[in-house]
Amino acid sequence: MTTSKKFTLFFILVITVSFILSYFLYIFQMYLVSENPNVELKPFTYSKILSRTTTIILFLALIWFRKKIDRMSIVSLGLTRFYQRKRELFLGFIAGVLSLSFVVGTKVLYGVSTWSPKEFFLSDWLLSFYFLLSVFCIAFVEELFFRGYLLQSFVKEWGEKKAAILTSIFFSLTHFIRPIHDPFLLVPEMIGLFLVGYALSYAFIYTRSLYLPIGIHAGWVYVVKMQSSFVAPVPNDLHWLFGGERLVTGVVAWMFMFLFLYGLKRIFEQMLQKSETLIG
Repeated sequence: MTTSKKFTLFFILVITVSFILSYFLYIFQMYLVSENPNVELKPFTYSKILSRTTTIILFLALIWFRKKIDRMSIVSLGLTRFYQRKRELFLGFIAGVLSLSFVVGTKVLYGVSTWSPKEFFLSDWLLSFYFLLSVFCIAFVEELFFRGYLLQSFVKEWGEKKAAILTSIFFSLTHFIRPIHDPFLLVPEMIGLFLVGYALSYAFIYTRSLYLPIGIHAGWVYVVKMQSSFVAPVPNDLHWLFGGERLVTGVVAWMFMFLFLYGLKRIFEQMLQKSETLIG
């Protein structure tokens, strides 16, 4: 069976189970809310439950699939030599935070956001630490699947360039497994997520390891999670240029993403030249 067919069957199974399980979890949640009217509860939307359920099922299914079908370990997908390569994880996180912070700073500079850092209490510090843990969990699971399994499988069939494009398309589309009212409103976000996936794909291709893309991914998501603690949006009609809360939905973010990818390429080209010079 080809990689494409294996992936299609695997993906359909994961999504089907996720939809069914999320539906029952949502019904159960709403039942608890209705049965406890005196308790102040804030129920999750079905989309939020579906997103989290899919992530968990995807991770568990990938472990089973890798072990039982491919007969290989999860570590072999790009998680070997942690102690030698943990620096890539840290540097990736810093690079992710700084690069997307430039987008936030640009929005403040042009007046579509205002710099208004909130006062941090113990609960805020705990929440920021929770975000830190959660973004690394999200990045780990998504990179394990998209760059660890899918990209590497596609490379064997179509080569690095086509594999990076196809993986990025799937990465973008899977973020929209939810009820959609106006598909045209999602186009900017799809473009932004495609560029995010493309940059992360080449972070793996250049290093042959998942540590750098996990770090970058976590850094980007952390900025998205934390931006409301430091800046406040200003009503404007320039969302196409500066994007919304997700930050990657505007032309400015796309430009920064291209610059990030170019910088990544240049750094690893120089490192390769340096290593070839030392060997020579």
